[in-house]
Amino acid sequence: MQPLVKAEDLHLSYGPTHVLRGASFLIHPGDKIALVGPNGAGKTSLFKLLTGARQPDLGSIEFSRDLRISYLAQVPDIPGTTPVLELLSQPSASANKLAAEAAELEAWMADPAAWDQPDAQEKMARYSEVQTRLAEEKAKGKATDSPLLNDLGLPEETLEATFGSLSGGERSKVLLCKALSSAKDTDLLLLDEPTNHMDIPTVEFIEQYLMDLKGSVIVSAHDKYLLDNVADRVFEVDNRQVSSYTGNYSSYQAQRRAMQTAIAAKKARNYHEVQRQLRIIEELKVRNKFDAQVRSRRTRMKTIEEVTEVAPTHRKNFRLLFSTEAMPRECMKLEGVAKSFGDRTLFKDVELEIEGGDRIGLVGPNGCGKSTFLKLLTQKLAPDVGKVEKKPGVFIGYFDQHHETLNPERKLIEEAQSLRDPPPPDEWSRGLLGRFFFSGDEVFKRVRELSGGERARLALAKFIVGKHNMLIIDEPTNHLDLESQEIVATAMKEYEGTLVVVSHNRSFLDQVCNKTAIIAHRRIGLFPGNYSEASETKRFQEFVQSGAKGRYKVLRAFKDWERDQRWHQGDTITVTGLETQAFRRLLRWAESEGRIEQVL
Repeated sequence: MQPLVKAEDLHLSYGPTHVLRGASFLIHPGDKIALVGPNGAGKTSLFKLLTGARQPDLGSIEFSRDLRISYLAQVPDIPGTTPVLELLSQPSASANKLAAEAAELEAWMADPAAWDQPDAQEKMARYSEVQTRLAEEKAKGKATDSPLLNDLGLPEETLEATFGSLSGGERSKVLLCKALSSAKDTDLLLLDEPTNHMDIPTVEFIEQYLMDLKGSVIVSAHDKYLLDNVADRVFEVDNRQVSSYTGNYSSYQAQRRAMQTAIAAKKARNYHEVQRQLRIIEELKVRNKFDAQVRSRRTRMKTIEEVTEVAPTHRKNFRLLFSTEAMPRECMKLEGVAKSFGDRTLFKDVELEIEGGDRIGLVGPNGCGKSTFLKLLTQKLAPDVGKVEKKPGVFIGYFDQHHETLNPERKLIEEAQSLRDPPPPDEWSRGLLGRFFFSGDEVFKRVRELSGGERARLALAKFIVGKHNMLIIDEPTNHLDLESQEIVATAMKEYEGTLVVVSHNRSFLDQVCNKTAIIAHRRIGLFPGNYSEASETKRFQEFVQSGAKGRYKVLRAFKDWERDQRWHQGDTITVTGLETQAFRRLLRWAESEGRIEQVL
């Protein structure tokens, strides 16, 4: 089978920093590849090589003829003033590539001498082929006509906005819609962090979409379940090489650990053999034996020392250990709680008891009120109706997803010292920061200079110092790579207090939680088991699908992109249960956004 991409001996550097050195790999039709590696290893640089946005310093990268590529960039280079409608209406990358080739051929045709060249007939045949392909590209539907707009929850107002005015989540959805809308007509789909800012239903939709896709896919993501379910190969960027593993992400982890163990064992055996040979050489020298024996031993020793295998890198990770105060049997009780913003009701009639030792994962679509609910528990917000009662002896630690406890203008060491009154000595503060890999002069950096992942680490460093017996946590794994997520999950599992956590990371919820709460249809339901266990139960599914049949009143206008139908304020939608999955997702989104309400 001819590969789509053949890369040999790739070298790539940014100034003095080498990203790739002698990297080689093949991509075949139908491959589903997970691209992994620590932050800064070069994953995005590899995507740029595959799209042609960057050329290697040395080596070659060959593409099959007319290879059609679609690319979702993690940090898009799109002017903020670009209208979203224009962005989604732009030709695909394949169409632009064909148009550029057509322009080159037309320029060649304008030269009278061109027709006397021996390859003239071949170029004319190619021009005819390019024109046919261009016509096919233009005949394809635009992203603005795609039912993906339903699936991703993109209302008409989004199309009327400029790209720069959108939130991070909205930008991700627009770009994902553009990439996926052409994916079925693409040979190679490249996705750099497609699940950032996405809720669980959207992540599960993306996962199923990629599983059903016939073309090749390379995806870099911080969602372990998605990589396990989608990938059949793994590319790891490590030691400036691209290593290929067969199997999904979990299989790759097992192979990687086995390889580390095997190479470490071989090096240990070689070390002991070298030491033995040195002792023999010294004995031979003392006995004045023949020089030939000594030379032979030294040659053997040199051969043993030359171990060519490079073990996969042992990743550095911060250490995380929460302290726990004595835990009461009852922690919190909510009675008849309701919360609204303006005329939009997030949830109402909430009856909930949180007992000591509960480990609750709170899920629901974006915008349904999860973060607001956590603020009610911390009493940073008051309910409109009802009562939130914190029981005596409960000491709450709160971690917010936006890291609002960090002062952008402080130095890191000042942030650490702000945890104690009077401020602790520099040695204590440096020790705390060092556990999270802030060392040396890094402790004098300003918080505003940190990356997203570094801010998350600093916020966690401050968070673990407090004495709590109930943790309320909003998206603790945002911006963390998969290895760092495992560290946080392990610490949460070992924590002996009560836990309420909001996360869109299914593997994290499965590792940490023993109960699952979900916000749906302006109600909050609590179910036993982690996310995977709870979501399979009949009670959970009935709760989520309680709006699968019935009537809805439209409060704010929205459009059904799949059927090209617009619902206006005051309209009534009758749901029979026979609707498509895309329309059901649209209704769930519209309800979470306060655009419809169920009529009893």
